[in-house]
Amino acid sequence: MSDPLPWATELGAGVSLAGLKTSGPVNVVVQMMADSAGPVALFTINTVLRQTGQHLQTRTRVADYVPLALVELFLHPLLVVLAAAARLLGAPLSAFQISVLTLAAALPSASNVSLLAERYGADNGRITRIIMTSTVLSFLSFSALSWVIGVEQR
Repeated sequence: MSDPLPWATELGAGVSLAGLKTSGPVNVVVQMMADSAGPVALFTINTVLRQTGQHLQTRTRVADYVPLALVELFLHPLLVVLAAAARLLGAPLSAFQISVLTLAAALPSASNVSLLAERYGADNGRITRIIMTSTVLSFLSFSALSWVIGVEQR
């Protein structure tokens, strides 16, 4: 009950469902916080990687994190596309919705996972390397998938 992440997620979902909007100075602050999320996440990942490298005698083997990054970038979107086959069974999904879901699944691993790993004592170095690897590889994989989806939409 003391972990703020689920509470923040639920509060955000509730505000969105209620259709509440911010305005004026509050909107400016919220927009500034939203704009800073990416750089702050990259800074956090860098800090965790640096700490991990300083405190460990052994390094995380490439075989321990690259396959997981590849699963995130390639297998996850493939599974979403296969699940979208439910459309053939009558699920109310448009081609656009399937494209959006597939592209969302193709995004790199989230940086908040490394924060949770650190908090709960998981192998943060491995998790951070997965995030970093999936982020770097996603420049190619996400662009390619976006292009393929764009070609299919025409």
